[in-house]
Amino acid sequence: MHRYEGTVHRVMGDGIMALFGAPLALEDHAVRACYAGLRMQETVARYADEVRRSHGVQVAIRVGLNSGEIVVRAIGNDLNMDYTVVGQTAHLASRMEQMAAPGSVLTTADTLRLAEGYVAIRPLGPVPVKGLADPLEVYEVTGTGAARTRLQAAAGRGLTRFVGRDVELEQLVRAQQLAGQGRGQVVAIIGDAGVGKSRLVHEFFHSDHTADWLVLESSSASYGHATPYLPAIDLLRDYFKINAQDSTQSIRVKVSSKILTLDPSLQDAIPPLLDLLDALDDEHPFRSLDPLQHRQYTYQAVTRLLLSESRVQPVVAVVEDLHWNDPLTLGLLTELVAAAQNARLLLVVSYRGEYRDEWRSQSNYHWWSAPAGTRSLSRKSCDRWSILVCWRARAAATASRGHSRASRCRRQCGRCSPRVSTRCLPPRSVYWRKRR
Repeated sequence: MHRYEGTVHRVMGDGIMALFGAPLALEDHAVRACYAGLRMQETVARYADEVRRSHGVQVAIRVGLNSGEIVVRAIGNDLNMDYTVVGQTAHLASRMEQMAAPGSVLTTADTLRLAEGYVAIRPLGPVPVKGLADPLEVYEVTGTGAARTRLQAAAGRGLTRFVGRDVELEQLVRAQQLAGQGRGQVVAIIGDAGVGKSRLVHEFFHSDHTADWLVLESSSASYGHATPYLPAIDLLRDYFKINAQDSTQSIRVKVSSKILTLDPSLQDAIPPLLDLLDALDDEHPFRSLDPLQHRQYTYQAVTRLLLSESRVQPVVAVVEDLHWNDPLTLGLLTELVAAAQNARLLLVVSYRGEYRDEWRSQSNYHWWSAPAGTRSLSRKSCDRWSILVCWRARAAATASRGHSRASRCRRQCGRCSPRVSTRCLPPRSVYWRKRR
């Protein structure tokens, strides 16, 4: 739960109820709830293997997800506070959990609509649900999808025609030309969510200008600050052509052979890179270094790798959504920016206006900021929540009774102001988990 910034709201016996986006709003609540459910299943499956071998006992969990409107209220006094969630959304999440087979994750169409492209699903068709007059479309979440960003999810549905960014594209091309001459450049694209930062980068990278360049892409996740070096790992997996099916031994072979072919003097960079890719042997001396040395050698390994590659062919690398990155990743990028001034390397980064980078004093730094008030064509809510829920069956009646109250609250408070203690929330995701 905590990896995806969910809040465990209630623990009752063998089940839990958790919230995504409550009490803090999350723009991708449904995706986080789905990922949390999948990761829980993976973790419990590994634990179940150990328990089965040692005690001969079967352990499995069932997970249910749903999205919709809910009502939350804070009840308490100076010594105690109870954060209560009710509504039809929680009721359906409970039903999904009850209908799920052990080891599976079930969800509704409401959650799937918010997480489309981010997860792989198997339709189960219309299923009768207790408490509902009509059958409900139910889906099993079977794994993660191909999309990792909003743009990738949108590309799966088809992108609209790209217009109105000729000036910004020209700025990127000019920076690329300077980098191609051995004067490494950094370009920062700054703007609010939805103004088209990722689309601009996408169009540039897929243009004819980068045909003879090595293009390395990495994406940041909104929960990425909990995972050190997440964008760097993504970039390395792209560089070494590592996929999810590669074994640890396969990763070691790919990394070692490519590095030794590129530059034999980089042999000492192999352990830090394998460590980032979680393919280094647990007993390797590199893992016993003190944190300061460990960080220093990691920074140097990634920087030297990219600089060596830039001597063979020009490199353009992108790291999006810096505002979501962890301090170690930001420190690595700072070192790379300082070291790349005489390399054929173009680094493109993007972030929102509230973030401030440390590179503006660099002579090879350029930035473009979207004008205030710019919006993309597709409007999205900034205050959606995801909720992970696990209740006992008796809580379902309370949840369903809160549905009409949710509608009244929506009419009274408009956009559900956080100043009121009892309020309706915009469409949320609800997640049930229970052990069986």
